[in-house]
Order: sequence, then C-alpha cells, then structure tokens
Amino acid sequence: MGYGIRSGGIGGSIRTFWPDDTDDKMYIQADTVTLTLAHLLDKIQDKWPGASAENITITPEKIHTDCLSYDLYDAGDYTDFIVITRYTGA
Repeated sequence: MGYGIRSGGIGGSIRTFWPDDTDDKMYIQADTVTLTLAHLLDKIQDKWPGASAENITITPEKIHTDCLSYDLYDAGDYTDFIVITRYTGA
C-alpha cells in the first residue's frame, strides 16, 4: 500500500504508510492476530515453496505507520509487524 493520506489533523490530511510485501520480504501485522508457528510456516511455504530455515529470518519490527509528519512521539502511530525475510544470495 505504501504511502497514503487520511482525513483529519492540521490542514485536513494526515500522512500514513503501510509496508508492501516484496519478492523477498513479507509483513504480517502482529497486534491484531494471534499467530502460531504453524501459521507462519504455512505463509512462508505459500509465498516461497520449498523455503527452509537456512534462508529465512523472522523478526519483530515496529513501523511508523500513522501521522508521519508530526514531531511528537506517539506510540499509537506505530504498528507491530512480524517481518519474514528470505535470503537468496551469499
């Protein structure tokens, strides 16, 4: 989804961001769904059939997704993601 704008705030618009999956990276929102290891493994195999533990990393990441142009820190402007990355090179 990338960058966007929603109504509200000063001037009537607030900048937002939502990460897009790429060929080698997958973002799963972590704070609204109960995730099991089986669920993550299924998603990995769906996206990268035959992928193995040797070339996959699973990490948590807090990404600034709302109110991008405001100066003050607000924890509610960040979204927790599980980021799954597949490494194909050396």
